[in-house]
Amino acid sequence: MTEAGHDGEAGADDSTVQLLLAADDRRTKVQALLSDRYELVIGGPVADADLFVVDSDRFSEYAPSLRERTADRPAFTPVILLRRDSRTDDIAVADPSESDEPQLVNAVVDTPLDPDRLRRRVHSLLVRRHQSRTLLADATTGDERSRQTPLERAAERPARTDSDDTVDTAVDLPIDRDGTGRPVADDRYEAIFNRTSQFTGLLEPDGTILEANDTALAFAGLDRDDVVGRPFWEADWFDRSASLREQTKRDVERAADGEFVRRTIEMQGTDDTAIIDFSIRPIRDDSGDVTLLVPEGREITSLKERERDLRRYQRRFEAVFEDPKTLVGLLEPDGTLVQANETAMAAIDADLESIVGEPFWDTPWWPEDARADVREWTDRAAAGEYVDYERDHVGTDDTFTVTGTIRPVTNATDEVVSLIASAHDITERKERERELERTNEQLERFASIVSHDLRNPLNVLAGWLEQAEATGDPKPFEHCHEAVDRMDRLIDDLLTLARQGEQVDAIDAVDLERVVSDCWQTVETGSATLRTDVSGSIHADETRLRQLLENLFHNAVEHGSTSPASHAQQDAVEHGSTNPDSQAHQGDVEYGGSTVTVSVGPLEDGFYVADDGAGIPADERERVFENGYSTASNGTGFGLSIVATIAEAHGWDVRVTESTSGGARFEFTGVTVTD
Repeated sequence: MTEAGHDGEAGADDSTVQLLLAADDRRTKVQALLSDRYELVIGGPVADADLFVVDSDRFSEYAPSLRERTADRPAFTPVILLRRDSRTDDIAVADPSESDEPQLVNAVVDTPLDPDRLRRRVHSLLVRRHQSRTLLADATTGDERSRQTPLERAAERPARTDSDDTVDTAVDLPIDRDGTGRPVADDRYEAIFNRTSQFTGLLEPDGTILEANDTALAFAGLDRDDVVGRPFWEADWFDRSASLREQTKRDVERAADGEFVRRTIEMQGTDDTAIIDFSIRPIRDDSGDVTLLVPEGREITSLKERERDLRRYQRRFEAVFEDPKTLVGLLEPDGTLVQANETAMAAIDADLESIVGEPFWDTPWWPEDARADVREWTDRAAAGEYVDYERDHVGTDDTFTVTGTIRPVTNATDEVVSLIASAHDITERKERERELERTNEQLERFASIVSHDLRNPLNVLAGWLEQAEATGDPKPFEHCHEAVDRMDRLIDDLLTLARQGEQVDAIDAVDLERVVSDCWQTVETGSATLRTDVSGSIHADETRLRQLLENLFHNAVEHGSTSPASHAQQDAVEHGSTNPDSQAHQGDVEYGGSTVTVSVGPLEDGFYVADDGAGIPADERERVFENGYSTASNGTGFGLSIVATIAEAHGWDVRVTESTSGGARFEFTGVTVTD
């Protein structure tokens, strides 16, 4: 094709247009429309021309020669058919999807002729012809060059340098080779351009559309004449929005500067829009100038929908995996830790990177004595079993109890491909269960007391009343009063345990010496003596602390007398005396006759309360804190149980030992002491 001084036309030296027209008048008109731009040949052999403009009346005459040339042509050789009557389809064009025969006619132009339309069709087809020949020349330059890829060949071309010193190299259109290794750029170039599921086009560097393939045209329901010669961004594909057209125009300008442009856009089709993987590739000549732009598009709507579905599934998985109330880990079938959620990581003093890749049973969540079990659970899950467990975990501050599962995840063939370990912290639930168990035990003890301990004084009361009624003697009423007093004390102690339980209301700094003195004044101590050697404050619930001290003082005064009569009676109910001879005298002790001395002193982390009474035998000391434990008929058996309950509610430890004088000594440790 020889140019006649028209800038912007695609050029290939010595290219010609051969006219094969039946009517001289039309041939004269076509000559007038094309001769100012191209070298024309009237008639001549079919094998010599780069493009044929053929009259429909003479097409059958030249069809065998065109078909023969097509079968052996070295490059893309286009044919334009001039059709006299647009209502008559004079030539059937083979459908590339149904026939292996190359398409003989590349464009049909109806008469009367539209000059601009004819020029656009000739120009766009010659551009494609030129590109095909360029590829063929690149592929046959030499053995060494023939072994280079298009990218390698492009790298040898002068690169365009932008103002920011960024170098960008345009890339050739690809070529194919047949089984012999010879370059083939004829039908296959056409197949690359037009017989493809991708959208492909050719643009001038200024964005003018030279050609669009059938796939792109069919997508938007367009005819070539609707788009050829128009600015690319004004075509119907970009009608979705003004911003899309503006962006496309900027993309063309970037590509014209030598940049390969690629992005995802939403393109307008005949019925709906589609998501397109869109690019514009610059094509340079040997001097490095951009001479063509190749826009390409691949519909990825279904791919994007799958990606969106995958993201939704991922978000759902993350929502489940990152449950703030569940510890979750992802494992390989062999037990190797792959991932753990934030809840699980917050429970231990370690970072994820340090434990990923470790066997699950060796991770910091598990105490040493649990690891063999965890390994067994993991092996069972890897074999396809759904494993439930309940175990303690090692936390940053303390252990905590979890209930969990290790479940297998299988593929379509039921092969275990991963394991999911999940666990819930049930420490509070277990504590509630233990509290409920303690409450139930307490209720059982209360029921026992009501059925046994209260029934005894009631029976005593009923017996003495019957005797008084039978004899008329008023003396038995004294015993009735004693039985009533004992029941009253039992009821008071039961209410104390039932109302207070094992909880404290408020912890404050309490002046221990002051509280000890106040409590001594509220207890009927008779001639007993208090000796204190404490100062400073302890952290306690003052009301509960008073109950604790009052019970200890009452117990010491009532059962800790050092008088001979007191020792003979052995009525230390809470001290565990078992002398049966003392039963007749229990209850006869008068507080006013007690000469016991009670001492309150400091410990390193607490305090003690001691007396100089009879003391508690070593084998009885653990039992004195049991509810209702007493060997004395007038004792309730709850005084020291209340003491132990209050100490436990504060988190203190209490133990019974012997005082320096041989009496009882109660030591309370784990107490917060302040000066």
